[in-house]
Amino acid sequence: MSEQENKEMFYFQTKISSVVYNQQRFKIMFGEDKFLFGSVSAKDNDSPFGKLMQYKTIHDTLMDLDWKIKLSFDNAIKFSYSDTVRNNFSLIRTDTKEEKLAYYYIENALFRTSSLWDMLAQLYRLFYDIDIPKEKVYYKQIFNPTNKHSDSFKTNATEIYRYIEQDDDTDCEGEWKGNHSFANDLRNKMTHRNSPNVAVMSDFDMNLKHHPIFQLKRVIEDYTVVSKYITEILDQIENDIINSLEDEEN
Repeated sequence: MSEQENKEMFYFQTKISSVVYNQQRFKIMFGEDKFLFGSVSAKDNDSPFGKLMQYKTIHDTLMDLDWKIKLSFDNAIKFSYSDTVRNNFSLIRTDTKEEKLAYYYIENALFRTSSLWDMLAQLYRLFYDIDIPKEKVYYKQIFNPTNKHSDSFKTNATEIYRYIEQDDDTDCEGEWKGNHSFANDLRNKMTHRNSPNVAVMSDFDMNLKHHPIFQLKRVIEDYTVVSKYITEILDQIENDIINSLEDEEN
């Protein structure tokens, strides 16, 4: 394997491992080995514990999702840098098991990363009491700075929205621009048209494949960005909870 390929793999693994969530966050202990499992509020009336349990539900789901994403990335890297893919990749054919597995694990990570964006929006909905039912939360709507509900977090909304609408640019050092739009288009192709990993030329679609490593870089970088935003709002939520408890004690 070349020095450049080793650098790429190290970069990917470093980015992935930089995302760490605290398993004990939002866990309320009673004694040494008991903790609050859950709480349900009366209809249309969120109790403090009820809202805390909503945060915990999202956070626990987040941790479950995150280990699956990391597992998918680890396997995608392994197969993308396999000798077979490195030496036999073709823009118009997918002949090898290793290449198919590389795309398979990239797709797993891609779809689960898209769920992280929905979780980010749900955390903002809860924290800022946005009057939108949880079943109708769409992250592009939540973070659109022109919408009135974003007034309470205008700076964050503007930054996040600017990122998700970023123009594509791979001719730059470090993280590429437009990663989210690329990943979103990739997912939409898989869902609504044909596989972006199958080369076609017909009236239905025109498509040449991207190398698995190209897709990996874009999806990994999008994953680390949304994870950063999630960690920031989780820290804000936790600080707010701690301050509220201290105010009650005083």
